[in-house]
Amino acid sequence: MSLGRGSVAGACCAAIVLLAAVSACSTRVRRFGDGDAGGGGSASASSAGGGSAASTGEGGSAGSADGGASASSGGGGCEPGRQEACYEAAPATLNRGPCRAGMKICDDEGNGFGPCAGEVLPAAERCDTAEDEDCDGAVNAGCVYARCADVPRGLPSGVYTLDLDGAGRDPEFPVVCDLETAGGGWALVYNSVGSAEGTTLAFWDIPYAERLGTKGEPALTRNFYRGSLYLVGREYRDEIEDIEGTVAEVLRATAEGIDTTTMKFLHPLHRSGDADVFFSHFLSGWSSPDHDGDTAPDNNCAVESLNVTQHYAQCWDYNLGADGDAPFDDGGWGPHLGTHVADQVGLANDDTRYTRVRRISRWTRW
Repeated sequence: MSLGRGSVAGACCAAIVLLAAVSACSTRVRRFGDGDAGGGGSASASSAGGGSAASTGEGGSAGSADGGASASSGGGGCEPGRQEACYEAAPATLNRGPCRAGMKICDDEGNGFGPCAGEVLPAAERCDTAEDEDCDGAVNAGCVYARCADVPRGLPSGVYTLDLDGAGRDPEFPVVCDLETAGGGWALVYNSVGSAEGTTLAFWDIPYAERLGTKGEPALTRNFYRGSLYLVGREYRDEIEDIEGTVAEVLRATAEGIDTTTMKFLHPLHRSGDADVFFSHFLSGWSSPDHDGDTAPDNNCAVESLNVTQHYAQCWDYNLGADGDAPFDDGGWGPHLGTHVADQVGLANDDTRYTRVRRISRWTRW
């Protein structure tokens, strides 16, 4: 087939146009991200058919908002000046604790993204701060303290792990720490909770041999006793919650330790609160069903109170398990307070001589 002069001229013109189109396409490919880049079907190392490559990152890096960024490493191209969110740790840790995403920027040549600037990644958990440094959602997980007063300021009251002798033989243990009242640092020694189920009274039948032991699980909603805290306690306070939910501190006292045989405090001093409570349940003795260490002359206060173990002088101002009037078991309810004490400290009563209360708690710090 032969071509005429007009056909040859026409073919040459078409070739020139085609070469110009190829040149324009190549320019647009280098400027990756233009709306019609790659439209001429030309080859590109970073894309095919005009689609941009997705950023993969490492360790769950955050992607760009519109998914148009290319990989930040491995030679991939990107639009110069383009910014993308990034995060180079497990996605589950992002926005937990101090962990935050950063921003990376494509370099001026469009060859790839720079470092992830401003990101905050998980770090080793510290026990002397109130931060969740490892961003796992559990602040100070695994931390152990010598006392509640060592728990960092800013953390809420709750259950923490204590170890009284550091590297010694005694094991660590959980305890409720009050980190707010009167400067905080209080550990829960005992807690008696009123219950219509009738189980509280029986809980306080603690024999003499277990006077420094532990019974129950540490919580302000449960019955609990940890006698070993008497070994370290130097400052004490008793608080009572009445049947309407009002809480009052009824005793503040100090001691220089405890005689572990008699369970009497060493050099007890009344600091504040009700003097009768101090005399009856701190200054004097201690009794269990099988040990009469109170100061009542003719009876064992624990036996008289249906085997409730606690500190007693002459039996009554409050009781962790029994009522002071018949029927003394009161359905097994648990904590009762002399109504005269309730009146003195501004707590409600149930119009009986010894009123039911919701909770009686003893705290200590050292």
